[in-house]
Amino acid sequence: METKLIEFKTEFGNILRGIFVDVKSKRGVICLHGFERNATAEPKFKFLSDALAEKGISSFRFDYTGTGISDGDFSKLSIETMTQDLERAIDIFKKELGIKEFALVSHSLSGCVIGNYLSLGKNLPYKIVLLAPALNQKDLLRYYFVVSNIKDRNITWNNYQDFLDENAFLKDSKRKNKVAKAHYIGKDYFLENLERDYSNFFTGFDNVLLIYGDKDVKVPLESLNFDFSNKIIVKDGDHDLEKPDSIKQWLSKVVDFLVKF
Repeated sequence: METKLIEFKTEFGNILRGIFVDVKSKRGVICLHGFERNATAEPKFKFLSDALAEKGISSFRFDYTGTGISDGDFSKLSIETMTQDLERAIDIFKKELGIKEFALVSHSLSGCVIGNYLSLGKNLPYKIVLLAPALNQKDLLRYYFVVSNIKDRNITWNNYQDFLDENAFLKDSKRKNKVAKAHYIGKDYFLENLERDYSNFFTGFDNVLLIYGDKDVKVPLESLNFDFSNKIIVKDGDHDLEKPDSIKQWLSKVVDFLVKF
């Protein structure tokens, strides 16, 4: 096994970076991180890469533009730009790193990226794993707006619509340079996803495994409008699905799923 830092350039000239765990296989897995996260260093992706290597499968954990160890401007993020990054990563994975068949493992917002990628209908993965996918962007954005603006009430997925001011939400979506956890983010992402639910893009694609924590309040399981038949519900699992007790419940099952062709 050999671990390498891979650098590659996007069509916009940004340098993206990722960790390639090379076991000289023709099959590989690309790991995709969530909003303001990174795939290169998050424990869940490191554990997965190590476990896959033991089974003879290579992996590539790269960070999107403006996140982790990659260059670029995070404020210009959108599902479309992330999809373009993924397309470039797949191209590198196959043409330069020698992978013939690939699978995708995503966390949170990257589930939308995979859905958007599937809609292109080219270079399809042999399997997909969705960790806590934030597919229903239309409703989730409104949920987050209410949660962030009403601090004196117990806002839940079941009651947030009672407190939603739609006009105020739409006005806020057009605001420039909002501050996320550690970055400015422009309006493109919000305007892009005002009416989008990426669940529909998975219709007809059977080789999908859903992993969800039953205590996920960031992206509640109830937000999904699509019934994935192949799923694992992690007891006491939160949105990150990274606590030791959570990892124990899903890691080996995900590896087994990815090993079987």
